This record gives sequence, structure tokens and C-alpha cells, in this order.
Amino acid sequence: MAYAATKRKRCVSQERFSDKPASSSDSTIPRLSRDKFREFHARCRGFLRFRSLVRRTPTTKPTSVCCPNVGISREASKPILEQVIVLDDEDSSIEQAAQVVEDDKEYSSPCRAPPNDSYLRVPLIRRSPRLKKKRAEVSRELFLPLKEEEEAEVKSAFSVRNRMKVLVLHTNSGIEIRGETLQCLKRCAWLNDDVVINLYLELLKERESRDPQKYFKCHFFNTFFYVKLTRPSYNYKAVRRWTRYKRLGYNLIDCDIIFVPIYRDVHWTLAVINKRECKFLYLDSLNRSDPTISNALAKYLVDEVKDKNGKIIDVSSWDMEYVRDLPLQQNGYDCGMFMLKYIDFYSRGLGLNFSQTHMPYFRLRTAKEILRLQAD
Repeated sequence: MAYAATKRKRCVSQERFSDKPASSSDSTIPRLSRDKFREFHARCRGFLRFRSLVRRTPTTKPTSVCCPNVGISREASKPILEQVIVLDDEDSSIEQAAQVVEDDKEYSSPCRAPPNDSYLRVPLIRRSPRLKKKRAEVSRELFLPLKEEEEAEVKSAFSVRNRMKVLVLHTNSGIEIRGETLQCLKRCAWLNDDVVINLYLELLKERESRDPQKYFKCHFFNTFFYVKLTRPSYNYKAVRRWTRYKRLGYNLIDCDIIFVPIYRDVHWTLAVINKRECKFLYLDSLNRSDPTISNALAKYLVDEVKDKNGKIIDVSSWDMEYVRDLPLQQNGYDCGMFMLKYIDFYSRGLGLNFSQTHMPYFRLRTAKEILRLQAD
């Protein structure tokens, strides 16, 4: 009897874990497919990384930044340079982003409050009539869905058979993208590859060169710049040759905006030297602040202008702003995409009118732009 009972249990155990499909009468848990299984584990890893970053986030009070030439604080007056559009949900994002603000002149004062609270305090950086005229087309262009052939091209690049294949080669920078490298742009993947980010920044610079009247004059440092500048301590000589005129074709001080991607504590953030408005900005999709980054870039800008132009620039009066009202990530793996879209929108002179719900679309769009070696 004991032997029969043991044999019966063994048979039941084998049936429970067998690969054969269960009958309708069985109450076993359905098996997950391989893709669903990987996606589940990616989400779990992202959540744990996100939770660890939030726990390490210092609790700091928002700093009050004064407006230029005005003696009141930004927190008190809530100024905007122009009215921007807030995207409330994913369905109406394209329509809202395509709207044009006609009465820009009425609220052009940097410290005049808008008629209602439906605005972002991240202002439009540029107040050029040329950009205002094209705002509807540019905003709609930012959220255009991919065509069927573009989706098929991206899907093919993500496939297993192309993992070891060189998909594209950027001749100007010598950067090549393999199929396995592009995998970081798949949904729920962690964008931690310097090659993909640096190539996309190269494409943004080429986009500006194709149509200089449409974008700011920007400089995009690669992901290795800040590491060379500050490790183990501040060292300007380590990056002195990075901005030679023969190499760039322009002086760094002539740029409107300088973007510095930063990777610290398994997290991507963005530092911006906004020369047009005399500001040092820091954007973190987890809404954290780090004064050491802005201080290091302020010192770098002084050394750079002195070395390349023989002039001494005073940045003591420049604002150091931690941008608080900006789109924030809701997981642990989209920080790299948020950083790239901060750069993309700021280089256009637009407010940061996107949210976490747009990240899957931006991943596919970025992959498409990299495969075609052209940023839209």
C-alpha cells in the first residue's frame, strides 16, 4: 500500500511539471511564454533598481531661483516665457502637442503669470518668431507614429538572427551598431550602452547642421566627457583637446546650449550649460539634485574660455537651477531615454511635453533613427 501511494504521488508530480498541455479539467497554472517570462524578470529588475535609487535619494527642498534682472523669486511668481502644452493622457497627446499658442505676446514677460495653472514651469528657451511659426508642425512631428515599413525594419533589427550582424556604420564618428547593441532600445530594456547614446547625439548634431535655422547652435558632449573631467578629481587638462577649433569647426563659447550626459550610480542624468540665458541646469528623471555637477561645469566653462579665447568669463551671477517640473520616470530602466528626450526637446527650443507613457514609442523611434542614421 505504501509503495502504491508513493508511486501515485510520483506520477501526479510528473504530470504536473510535464511539457504536455493540460486538459480543461486540470487546475494547473498556465505556462508563460519565453518572451513574457523575460519581460516579467526585466520589470522585476527595473523595479528593484528604481526602489534602491529612490531610497538613496536625499530629501532636499526645492531651491528658489531668481529671475534675471527681477528681484522676485521664481517660486513666488511662477513665471513662464511662453505658454506650453501639458499632455494629460496618451490618446490626446498628439492633438494637444499640435496646438499653436497664438497669443504669445501677451505673456512674453518672464515674470508674468499665466491665466491658469495648466502649464509647465520648464519654459521655452527660445523666443524666435521663426520657431513660433513652425511650432504646430514640429510638435506633431515629435509624435508621428512609425510607418509599417519602419516598424518592420526595427523588428528585424531586434531579431535574434541579427544579433551579431553590423546593422549600421556611422562614418564620421566611426561608431558601428550591432544587433546585440541595439537590444538596449527594446521595451523594458535598460539603456546603458554608451555606443547607442553617443551615436544618437552625433545624429542630433548632424540634424542641426542640415537645418541650422530650425534648431539652436548646440554642442553635444559624449558620455565619456564628464568622467574624464572629474575622475578622480577635476582635471581640465584631461579634456582640453576635446574642443579644439580644428576638430569642431567652432568655439564652444559660440554655442547657445551645451549638453553634458552624466552617468552616476547606475543612473543617467543631464547637465546643461545654457549660455543664452546664463544658466547651469540639471535634469534628473528621479527629481534629485547634485550641486557638485553644476560647480564642476562652471569651473570648466571658465577654463575653456580662458584657454581657447584668452578671455576671463564671470559665471558667479549665473543661475544654477535644478529643474523640478519635468517629466519623471515611473520605473527603473527608462532613465537613459528620458535623458535623450530632454536633449532632443531642449535642442528644438520646446518645453518637455512628454511623459512616461511615450517611452515605448520613443524607443522604437530612436531605433529607427539610428538604423537610418538620421534624427528626425
